[in-house]
Amino acid sequence: MWTFTLPTKIQFGAGVSKSCAQVARDYGRRPAVVTGKTLVKTDRVRSIISDLGEVPVFSEVTPNPTVNQVDALARLIREQGCDVVIAIGGGSPIDCAKAASALVLSEESSIAAFFGGGKPLGAEHLPLIAIPTTSGTGSEVTPIAVLDDPANSRKAPLSGPALYPVHALVDPELTLSLSRYTTAATALDALSHALEGYWSKNHQPICDLAAIEAARRIFANFERACTDPGDLQARTELSCAALLAGMAFQLPKNAMVHACSFPLSTRHHLAHGAACAFTLEFAVQFNAPALGERFGDLARACHFSSAEAMAERIHTFKRLGGLPCTLADAGIAPEDLPELVLASFHPLMNNNPREVTKEDLGRMYGGLS
Repeated sequence: MWTFTLPTKIQFGAGVSKSCAQVARDYGRRPAVVTGKTLVKTDRVRSIISDLGEVPVFSEVTPNPTVNQVDALARLIREQGCDVVIAIGGGSPIDCAKAASALVLSEESSIAAFFGGGKPLGAEHLPLIAIPTTSGTGSEVTPIAVLDDPANSRKAPLSGPALYPVHALVDPELTLSLSRYTTAATALDALSHALEGYWSKNHQPICDLAAIEAARRIFANFERACTDPGDLQARTELSCAALLAGMAFQLPKNAMVHACSFPLSTRHHLAHGAACAFTLEFAVQFNAPALGERFGDLARACHFSSAEAMAERIHTFKRLGGLPCTLADAGIAPEDLPELVLASFHPLMNNNPREVTKEDLGRMYGGLS
């Protein structure tokens, strides 16, 4: 038995973000905009905001959105009487906006009440319109927000139906200005979503189809997007892949790659996509035997003859994008490995199709030296 849910309306295509003001009027009268400090200064984002008129703008979102930022955004929304939220950016602004949109309709003053195994989120939330500017997180179609709690050295996902955006405007033109590093990191984040959605213990047929198609598009277009950033066709393919990858993992959830990514981000300060990419080729080879013919179906769709060939291509992609490939690249000292191994056992590890032991992770991290 399985269930598929996706309550988000999706509009996809070059230039679709220009309809934001019209879409916003369908959901409310007083929008609040959430974005990043750099993005708010760009012409495309300033144009979107200008079309909305005089609206409050929250641009204090860092690459790893924090509990305090969610709380500050929720206060702004309440004080300004906003009834619809528009998030423009990568996963960080979108995740911050998702959490705040749910918090403002709760009785709590801080998202900390729900974070890290606290109270369950209710179903109510302000309508959220998500406009991704990267082709990676798929946050525009997931009921998940990943938040950082620096005071307690925790990074973890918050999940629940209240975190689904009501509308996604996916415009590949917004990704044309991404650097090679960000293009690579976000694309490999999307690839990890696709692969983990596919091999999660909770995988199901519709998500499997989305996962295979997302992976196929990423493998086929990664190099073009990295080497020719103005290639709109390659950018369109990666934007579509990231969207599909979000659909692929939003219900099955992630597994060992994302479990390992949390301490790599919080303790060693890797960007989320780079943290996922860091262990991805090991996970491919580690999990392939547990999938049997299912892995063969995935490999053939992506034009690989083996798990080793797929892993080698991922490693090539990391090198092309300038992502860390070794412990030294990531600034991780060998003496940090025992603690890193233990910190990698996030509950998402339980979704992995093959049991992961401390010895397995020790070999994985040791092999990255």
